Amino acid sequence: MKLPIAIALIASLTGVTAFTVSNFHHHSSTATSTSATQLQVGRDTLGFDTSKLYDENEQKDIDAQEQVTEYIRENVSKVSIRSDLGKHVLISGFDPLDPSSMMVLDFLNSEDAKHFPFTKIVAHVEDLKLAKKRMIGRNARYTGLLDKLDFTTPDKEDVGALVPSAEQLADISSWVVHIGGGDMSKLGDIADAAEGAASVKNVAILVSGAQVVGGDALKEAQELLKSKATSFKYTLVVVPEWNNEPEALCAYGLVNVTDVSGSAPFTAGESFSREESLRIVTECLAIENAAGSCVVAKSAPDKKSVENRMIQSMREFGFTRIQEIEFMVSKGKKGYEAVVEETQTMVPTDKRTPEEKAAAEALKAKEMEERRAKNMEAQALQAKKEEQEEMATNWAKREYLRKSLKRNIPLKEEDFIEMVWDRAMFEAGLKQRTMEGLSVNESEERKAFKEAQNKKRAENYKKEMEKFDDMHYEDLNPEESKVFNPFLARSE
Repeated sequence: MKLPIAIALIASLTGVTAFTVSNFHHHSSTATSTSATQLQVGRDTLGFDTSKLYDENEQKDIDAQEQVTEYIRENVSKVSIRSDLGKHVLISGFDPLDPSSMMVLDFLNSEDAKHFPFTKIVAHVEDLKLAKKRMIGRNARYTGLLDKLDFTTPDKEDVGALVPSAEQLADISSWVVHIGGGDMSKLGDIADAAEGAASVKNVAILVSGAQVVGGDALKEAQELLKSKATSFKYTLVVVPEWNNEPEALCAYGLVNVTDVSGSAPFTAGESFSREESLRIVTECLAIENAAGSCVVAKSAPDKKSVENRMIQSMREFGFTRIQEIEFMVSKGKKGYEAVVEETQTMVPTDKRTPEEKAAAEALKAKEMEERRAKNMEAQALQAKKEEQEEMATNWAKREYLRKSLKRNIPLKEEDFIEMVWDRAMFEAGLKQRTMEGLSVNESEERKAFKEAQNKKRAENYKKEMEKFDDMHYEDLNPEESKVFNPFLARSE
C-alpha cells in the first residue's frame, strides 16, 4: 500500500482528477461517463494509468465511506435543546467508589456544555461521608462544582440511594439515574417517582451490565415508560458491562429497542466504555430529539461497519459530541440505510442548475470547514489546558518535596496539591507562556495574583462567618451534637 499512497499524493499535488468522488445520489451514473477522461488525464500527467491505484476491495471501501460522508453532509442540522431542563439536576444510583460518580458530575458541570443551565447539582447517595470524600476531587474547586454540588441521603433505612423521596425531588427539574446489573425492574419505581414530582420534567436513565436482558424485556421497558410518563420526558440508554476505555476511543452505534434483533442485544463478554455511556446519557438529557427514546448502545470497532464510518465522518467534519450523539439517536444506521434504499429506486427530481448545485456544495463545504476549524481550535485549547494542569501538578509535587525536606508537613501529597492548586496553576501558566515566547510581566502578575487570592480568602471567610451566624445548634449532625463542647457549655 505504500506505493499507491505515494502516487496518490503526487497525483493530488499535480491536479489529477482521478480521485474525485461523485455526489452520493449520482455516484454510480457519473463514474462511468468520466472514467475515460480521468484515465487520459492520469496518463498525460504522470505518464501511466492512475485509475487503478486501488484494488477492487479497497475502491469499494473508499466508495462506501464517501457515500456515508455525503449522507452526513446532506443531513447536518442544528441540535435542538430541551427548553425545560431547569436549574437543578439530581443524580442517583452512582457508587461513590466507582469512577462513574465523578465522571457524571464532570459532564453535567463541564464548561464546554453550554446547553446545561444547571446552578445546582444534587447527588443522592447512601453514605454521605464517603460520597463527599470520593466525589469531590481537586477539579471541583476551580471548575465551580463546589458552588453547585449538594448531597441528599435516603430518608429511611434499607431504601437504597436509587430513588429519592418526593420531598427530595421537590425542586429538581432534571434527573440522571444509573441502574447497575441490568435490573430493569427498577424502571417502574423511577417512573412513579418522576411522575409524582411536579417539578421533574426530564429523566435520563442509564442501565449498565445488561448482558442478560433480552429483546422482549427491552420492549416491555419502553412500553412501561411510555405508559407512565405523562408529565416528564424520558430517555433510556442500555449498555453491557462497563470497560475502562476513555470516551471517543471507539465508534459506537445506537439502536432503538424496537429494532433489536434476536433474543438479546449483547453477546457474551461484550463491553462498553463507562465514560462513553455517561457522555451519551447526559447529552441525551438535553437533546430534544432524544426525548422518548429507548436505545441500546453497542461498540462498533469494525471499520467497515456503517456505524464506524458514520462516526469517523462526523469526527472528521468536526462535530461536537452532542451533535454526534444527536445524529446517531435521530438518524443513525437505520436512517442511512433507509436513504440508500430510497435512492436506489427513486427517479432524480433535482431541478437545480449546475451552477446552483455547485454553489450549494460550496456552501456546505465552507460550513463543514468552519466547523472543523472550530473543533480543531477547541481541541488545541483542551490540549493546552491539560498541559498546564500537568505542569501545575509537577510544580505542586516539587513544592511538597521541598517543604517536606525542611520540616514535617502534616498533609498527604494529594491534600497538599489540592490546597496549593490555584498557585500551582498560576505558576504553570507563567511557565507555559514563557515557553511559548509570549510576553510575561512576572512581577506585576504575581502582585495581581496575590491581591486576587487575598480578596478571594476574604470573601470566603465572610461567607463562612455568615453561615455560622445563621447556624443553630440543632443544625449540627446528630452524632456531632451529642459530643460535649466545653466552649458551647461555657457560653451557656
